[in-house]
Amino acid sequence: MISKKKLYYYYYLVLDLEDSSSENVPLDIQIEKLEKLRLCVDKILKSNSEILGINKILYINSTGDGYFIIFNKGEDALKFSLVLQKYLTQHNTKIRNNKNYSEDEIDSKTIIVNTGISCGISKPVKQIDGQIAYWGSDVILAHRIVDYAKGGYILCSSDVYKNMKNIRFGKFIDLACSAKFKHNLKTNVYLFYNKYDIEKFKKINFNLLN
Repeated sequence: MISKKKLYYYYYLVLDLEDSSSENVPLDIQIEKLEKLRLCVDKILKSNSEILGINKILYINSTGDGYFIIFNKGEDALKFSLVLQKYLTQHNTKIRNNKNYSEDEIDSKTIIVNTGISCGISKPVKQIDGQIAYWGSDVILAHRIVDYAKGGYILCSSDVYKNMKNIRFGKFIDLACSAKFKHNLKTNVYLFYNKYDIEKFKKINFNLLN
């Protein structure tokens, strides 16, 4: 049972569907993309944990055009992000290879999901609808980081990097910037990617926070 008096150290993952309400994307396509994201997340949650190597998540809540998810282990948050990006890449490849779609249709149907991950202390609070939510500056940080993850990137806080830098299934790139968000939240920002995508990322040289 969750104690409202106790502080918890968790990993916080925020997913944000890019251009989810763009006026250039028809409403039916917007809804279609939201549903596709829901199906991808649901598929991961229902998949065999031995295959994906992801333990049961602690908490998940829809943010309208994305999700807020809490994990007990940093490895699970990072693996979840990579698996989701894999599923979306497969979807986007099918869209691009469909010769019945025009270039505009391909652009509108392509799904880009940005990811922000932080870790630290939070406290459960009861909302007006009776549901439990988690609150704390480390939780808010994930929501701030994802705003800069444009283009489908996975961005992490410096604490996530410090805790997870020795994992074997992924790599981190230091974006060489220290971001300062409102409410005086500060962190260095790291890009995380699948180690098998090294050719795509090893020569990367940009600052996402500019």
